Amino acid sequence: MSELWPRFAIPGGGFVALLVVVVLAALVVRELRRRPPRRLVAWRVLSAIAIALVTTQPRWTVERSETTRGRVAVLVDGSRSMGVHDRSEDVARLLSRWSADAENATLHRFGSELEPASFSDVEGASAARADESALEAALEALVEGDRAGEIGAVVVVSDGASRHAGPSPDLDGRKVHTVAVGREELRDDALATLEADPVGFLRTPAEVRVTVRRLGAGGALPVTLRQGDEVVTEVTVDVPEGEAREVALPFTPRRLGRAVYTVSIPHAPGDEVPQNDERSFLVRVERDRLRVLLVAGEPTWDVRFFRAFLKRDPSIDLISFFILRTASDLTMASPDELALIPFPTDELFREHLGSFDVLLFQDFDFGPYQMAGYLPRIRDYVRRGGSFAMIGGEKSFASGGYAGTPIADVLPVLLPPVGTPASRLVIEGRFAPRVEPALVRHPLLALASDPSASLAAWSRLAPLEGMNRVVGVREGATVLLTHPNERLPVLVTGTAEEGRVLALTTDTAWRWGPTTGGLTGDASTFERFWDRGLRWLARDPSLEPAQLTTDRERYGPEGRVRTSAVLRDARYQPLAAETIRFEIRRDGDDTPLAGADAVTDAEGRVELALRAPTEPGAYRVVARRPSDPEPIASELFVVEAGGDELADPRAQPTRLQGLATATGGTFTTIEDAGELSSFDATRTRRLGARELAPFASPWAFLGIVALLAAEWWARRRSGAR
Repeated sequence: MSELWPRFAIPGGGFVALLVVVVLAALVVRELRRRPPRRLVAWRVLSAIAIALVTTQPRWTVERSETTRGRVAVLVDGSRSMGVHDRSEDVARLLSRWSADAENATLHRFGSELEPASFSDVEGASAARADESALEAALEALVEGDRAGEIGAVVVVSDGASRHAGPSPDLDGRKVHTVAVGREELRDDALATLEADPVGFLRTPAEVRVTVRRLGAGGALPVTLRQGDEVVTEVTVDVPEGEAREVALPFTPRRLGRAVYTVSIPHAPGDEVPQNDERSFLVRVERDRLRVLLVAGEPTWDVRFFRAFLKRDPSIDLISFFILRTASDLTMASPDELALIPFPTDELFREHLGSFDVLLFQDFDFGPYQMAGYLPRIRDYVRRGGSFAMIGGEKSFASGGYAGTPIADVLPVLLPPVGTPASRLVIEGRFAPRVEPALVRHPLLALASDPSASLAAWSRLAPLEGMNRVVGVREGATVLLTHPNERLPVLVTGTAEEGRVLALTTDTAWRWGPTTGGLTGDASTFERFWDRGLRWLARDPSLEPAQLTTDRERYGPEGRVRTSAVLRDARYQPLAAETIRFEIRRDGDDTPLAGADAVTDAEGRVELALRAPTEPGAYRVVARRPSDPEPIASELFVVEAGGDELADPRAQPTRLQGLATATGGTFTTIEDAGELSSFDATRTRRLGARELAPFASPWAFLGIVALLAAEWWARRRSGAR
């Protein structure tokens, strides 16, 4: 079929084309007023028409289509909203009636994805258990699976209730007939929406925002926020009948780590959907700023640049001390008159040590400050989960007298024994540290996203000058940088029971900043290195070797938990082509409730989906090797009784009616639905379109030239001008 009206290629389109026709018509009329012979009038009219056609370039689109009759595909909504008002039972009765007329039909059910079903098991086909209703995705999957083009039309049986509407799929001429299930009116008090920041800060006020909706009743309603069995806050909100109100519930996290909170409203008599009266959410409680204690022995260049970096970072709460005066120093004035105060060892290491996230000793010897009695407390702080780093210098490691002390028990390096000559405690001279190529993915070495680019970046750094000598590394420690000639450790990371430790055996890492900047123009390596170093010490989740995430934090019962993981070992090497066991466990319990195996790719990546448990509560997805019960990675999620699927369980027939109208199908309710054979299964398929532009060819131009020449010749023969 052709378009009813032509299109014009001339700039300005139809308006300019009309103007051209008017001008040419005026010229023809002018010619007629001279009363020329009829033969010349005909030539002039033909020439004007030819000029108009070639000038305006009209063109038409011709579209070919094919109409065929195919099978009917029935899609049944299997989401949990279909369980309201026994909607699924109505569907089961409808499918039973259709089963006698289903020879040329296939049956599918959809929730979060499309699944095959059978008319011989209408109870299973109509079961309402899916956590979402992704109708558009189901239609797209149905079309992609119809390789042979056998489906002529789709019949969708649904309540239309969904909060996950996607873009309309291309059905390639297939009609969608819709059968609406359920009624819009119901009695329901609900927590329709819940919004909370996924990250909260310790002892910092926060809030969760919920929308309370009341259908079939109105009035005041208490909204309660709990953490476990403890009531955190309660707010009363007045919600008129048929309307919704937003309310904010304040709370203040008191403990670090992941916390589960629950918002609820009372179960009102006659409430037809009590599952949406309660919703839960997760908050990862962190410190608003990383608390760092830096103790430095003297103001060296390395101390200067490191302290300046720490002070510039707004996410770091820095407490730093330069030890320029000891308790035994003789003074000629009262201590109240001195600008330099004695080092407050008792206050820092007895009262406030546990409040710091990271403790740093930089070129600091403890002996002159009567700190020997506090070293066991520092060791215990690290073993209980604290973080400690020692940076090199003349007063660090064995040169600072740490050999044989409790600090040596947690360092990742082994110190020379007490009594070693001072000349054997340091190594002089410049050197470019050697990077362990197998560990270049470690966050402290990854200066670029690509391992080869990181190695190249390390080769361009300015050389270091001098280092503290150590005699080895502790079992389980990771050596990241070594001296190129002595093969001694320069940068080592490790653990001490629950804590993390780092040793940098040089005090010239500052040369990775301004000195490297003078050589290459990039002075950022020093700050990037220590930014990663501090985050690694503080256990930033984004720097963990194995990471596991879920597509959502909250699911309904039996929801589909889509899991993605990037799994690496402690040396940040990918667990490539390994079979990994994924399990769902209740938080705080190691008993698996569900599980599946998956194989990682070459980079240690893997994706899979698991079914959430039916009981509400907090759960974990755990990844582990089949032979090792210890998890490689885990992630917390929450199962809600209602979830997003039941946040608004009202039937939405207008959505289904719009889908049917857009595809040329019919819309009906389940009460008025006829037999399955009554639905039109003809498919009108577009085979392509072709544009006709007959006056755009060179032949058309030559034709008008010939026509004008013929008119000129005719006028000359008749003697007309």
